[in-house]
Amino acid sequence: MPHFLCRAGLPLLVAGLSAVVGSAAGAVPAPSASRQERWELTNGWIRVQWDAKSETFSATAGKVPFIRTGRLRKPGGAARLTAVESPLGRGQALEVGYPDGSHDRLALFPGVPFLCVQSRLVNRSSRALAYDRISLASISLGLSGAPSALRVLGYDGLTGWDRPRASYTFLAAAEPRTRTGIVAGWLSHDRASGIVRSSVSGGRIRLDAQSDYGNLRLRSGQRTDGEWFAIGHFDDCHSGLERYASTIARYYRIALPPLPSGYCSWYSRPHGGAADQRRVDELARFAHRHLARFGFEVVQVDDGWQVQGRDYTTHHPQGPFPRGMRPTASLVRSLGLRPGLWLIPFGWDAGRPQFRDHQDWFVRRKDGSPYRVKWAGTCLDLTHPDARAFLRDTVTRITRDWGFRYLKLDGLWAGMAAESLYPFPSYREDRLGEATFHDASKTSIEAYRSGLKLIRSAAGPGVYLLGCTVAQNPRTLGASFGRVDGMRIGPDIDANWSQIQESMEAATRLYFFHNRVWHNDPDCLLVRRPLTLDQARSWASWIALSGQSNIVSEWLPGLPEQRLDLIRRSMPNTGHTGRPIDLFERDRPQIWQLTAGHGPSRRDLVGLFNWSDATAARTGVDLRGLRLPDHGTDAYVGFEYWTNRFLRTFRGRLETQIPAGACRVISLRPASSHPQVISTSRHISQGLVDLVAEKWVPNENVLTGESGVVGADPYEIRIATPPGRTWRATAAEVIGTDRNARAIIYLADTGPDVRVRVSSPVNQTVIWRVRFRQESR
Repeated sequence: MPHFLCRAGLPLLVAGLSAVVGSAAGAVPAPSASRQERWELTNGWIRVQWDAKSETFSATAGKVPFIRTGRLRKPGGAARLTAVESPLGRGQALEVGYPDGSHDRLALFPGVPFLCVQSRLVNRSSRALAYDRISLASISLGLSGAPSALRVLGYDGLTGWDRPRASYTFLAAAEPRTRTGIVAGWLSHDRASGIVRSSVSGGRIRLDAQSDYGNLRLRSGQRTDGEWFAIGHFDDCHSGLERYASTIARYYRIALPPLPSGYCSWYSRPHGGAADQRRVDELARFAHRHLARFGFEVVQVDDGWQVQGRDYTTHHPQGPFPRGMRPTASLVRSLGLRPGLWLIPFGWDAGRPQFRDHQDWFVRRKDGSPYRVKWAGTCLDLTHPDARAFLRDTVTRITRDWGFRYLKLDGLWAGMAAESLYPFPSYREDRLGEATFHDASKTSIEAYRSGLKLIRSAAGPGVYLLGCTVAQNPRTLGASFGRVDGMRIGPDIDANWSQIQESMEAATRLYFFHNRVWHNDPDCLLVRRPLTLDQARSWASWIALSGQSNIVSEWLPGLPEQRLDLIRRSMPNTGHTGRPIDLFERDRPQIWQLTAGHGPSRRDLVGLFNWSDATAARTGVDLRGLRLPDHGTDAYVGFEYWTNRFLRTFRGRLETQIPAGACRVISLRPASSHPQVISTSRHISQGLVDLVAEKWVPNENVLTGESGVVGADPYEIRIATPPGRTWRATAAEVIGTDRNARAIIYLADTGPDVRVRVSSPVNQTVIWRVRFRQESR
């Protein structure tokens, strides 16, 4: 029987639902409830069996019985096959209906390797019902092997199989050596916040899918569809997590803009916070001269520009921008850069004069007082028409009048009137649903999402929206799906090695969302002292290899050249997403792989990191763990970026000694019978952002290619020749696409290594050719 609790005089339903695999091949019978004893559905990925007698289900993926038993929300339902429509497309479902008119759906959709589960709630009583949370699924996993070998990954970290967990949005359980396991998570967060729990029962892991509504109210006769939950089994849980994120993107029809790189003023030393008008102008001009040609785009002003701590309607006349914000945005735009601005759109100060007669614009506590949350301010009521109009006017002024085209939206949890949970990421009480909104029919999550939608509309096309920050309240993780372009997912940072590691660790756990659901922002790139040069290189390299957002927060005109060059070598973003290979082995993965291209043009980079601050370590990777394609050879060649050296032919395992805080970034290619490009100097990714094309012409013994070079930045092409020294480079030539800016090429054949250096006075694409002569051994 369902369990009822009472809150605020209304009965509160807490139901339990179990995950089921559903989808039928071929024609589906006309929907009709049936007491048929067994049902079976499949979609080519998953097969599910429903036993009406025990009211349980099981599921297999291929030959793996990954769901041993599952139970639905309540007993007494009658099953039927039916078609189902969702943003994922038209699928087929096993629908279990209950006497009260509600039902649970177990659906499969074309091209979706997950069992998708949803409930419909119906209120047939004569009074309103209030729902706080609903337990949608209870699943006993049926994985092979010893459960003790499994590691469980959630939003708040990595643990052993036997520790009870409650994670925001998703959980994955995998065997670290094989990476085989389960990925489970919420696809939608339209009205509820999705939680996935794990526990141990009978020596097996049990997963429970929980929807936290906080304050969902159904009038008599009203019905509503719940959120979609997904679960699947994968031979490689990396692929499963990535497919999960791609399915979310499909559900919300997410199309991301290019990821910009640039500057944030907040952590800069000196001239941090919002800086001031003169310093921002100086930095923008410096970036235009020295960094724009490397991919630098954004100059973002942070907290401190506004008239008062939680009032973003205008600037302070005696503050850091006495002429207002429009001149700064105009100057940045005139330099070909994108001006950005920080604000807390949902957190204000209800005591400000403009709100004296508008106290109803704010969310209320039960005692009638304004709802304030730590640091973010008084919560604007995003269900109040006048409050929404006020927010729209504010955003329109900032973007269309002042001209800012990049918004960093901080303190977002204020939009759902939930408490800050910073800095601890574990699931716990945050008073979701205790607040009183103007429109009581809207849940806290609905109000929040409607606020983000309003900002998008008010800002207009082409404005980049960066959400900030999941770390303050992780409910903003799922609740922001489909509403922002980027999301700050790590805690606050400083030029402090331990804080950088914490930020990296948080961003690693969510690596799979990047470039699929949004752009991950792990917080700013910092390269100044007291970070050692090795530590600064590691942070820049991790950002480049993970592919995540690269916003530097340094006083750029004052940086030493060697550290400024780290910024040049990490920009622009490659557009690809790196993988933490040892994600299920350690909290701070030491091995990252970045892959781009297919077939002969495929390029693989491996980053090996020593996150220790005191101890050198020998770190390595088994090449089989990289899941490299079959090239017909087990021999590889490489080039290490920071030590600037070729790695001659190796097999099986790649190992190297790494100093404390340092890293090694190695470009790998299968050994070839002819010369090939193994690296370039332009970027840490060694060719991914600059090497447009490469081709070996066998009848001419010529290696030719096309590269995007940066003006006044010497460009080196590193060419590996086959072992045995049978090839010698004899000549090189270059043709630039800019006929008025001649590019110069220089060949250095030191045998067996070949380096070709190109100089160009301007940014341009060059076509280069290197001729070789084959010699006898």
